[in-house]
Amino acid sequence: MKPYVICHMCTTIDGRILSARWKDLPARISSGKLFETTAASFGIGAWLVGTTTMKEFADGNFKLKAAREHIERVDHVANPKAKSFAIGADAKGVLRYKRNDVDGDHVVLLVSELVSNDYLAHLRSAGVSYLFCGRDHVDVRIALHKIAGVLGIRKLLLEGGGTFNGAVLKAGLIDEISQVIVPVIDGGKGVAGICDIPGETPRKAAATLRVTQHKKLPGGVNWFRYRVRN
Repeated sequence: MKPYVICHMCTTIDGRILSARWKDLPARISSGKLFETTAASFGIGAWLVGTTTMKEFADGNFKLKAAREHIERVDHVANPKAKSFAIGADAKGVLRYKRNDVDGDHVVLLVSELVSNDYLAHLRSAGVSYLFCGRDHVDVRIALHKIAGVLGIRKLLLEGGGTFNGAVLKAGLIDEISQVIVPVIDGGKGVAGICDIPGETPRKAAATLRVTQHKKLPGGVNWFRYRVRN
């Protein structure tokens, strides 16, 4: 059992996702506004990102306090009544929190056995939930099954960076791709794309797609939705 996963991204026409490189776009088609409005239209109350993206919503890099007691290494749901979720991968315990939500979405971290007892104590004191998803890395298969089984999430927006999205696609866990395309060509070699498969370049494409919807938005923006044929 896993949620229905929609990878929702705002990209250039060549699939690059680093919006800080997109200059001279009119305010009405700024990448942030486009991304948020199109994402909100799904009505899905849970989103998932990798460590790098989740760091944007964390609270700095302060030193952890020593835990007063040993904490059992089991999944911890700090807010069982939460209705919306900000879910991020953090295999090594590098993120820090002073609050347990991102704009009202309850924070849930996907951790590995590498995280320290001090880190678990920190998350508990901040009211952050966590799910164990692997020994030394976040296994995306385990993660998605726990997101469904422990949190009860049936639909999920995947909004990570290229590497994290690529890992989920490689595992065959993306059901749909939603791509909002701005009228920009990036052309940068090595610039992150919508899905960057980890490791060596595979011998064949990661997936083929079937277009299910196309909308033209103001300013020359095009929004495509695809079903993934794994």
